[in-house]
Amino acid sequence: MPGASINRLTLEVPDWSEVAARRLASAVAQGLATAGLPGASGYLSTLRVDLAAGANVQPDGLATQIVAEILRQLERLP
Repeated sequence: MPGASINRLTLEVPDWSEVAARRLASAVAQGLATAGLPGASGYLSTLRVDLAAGANVQPDGLATQIVAEILRQLERLP
């Protein structure tokens, strides 16, 4: 979507190291940048994604799931 922006992205990853959390945040940002955003229009104040992360989940794998869920929710907008 031309002109689309995300003003703030907050990730809560309890019990993760700072390095892993930063890697996750970077991977999510990169994933959103390369995926492009669907053609929804308007203003969305908040979008929430809740995913359970098991003990063996890696930041890149979780980032892929987060990006997919964000895109799925955006595609459902009117």
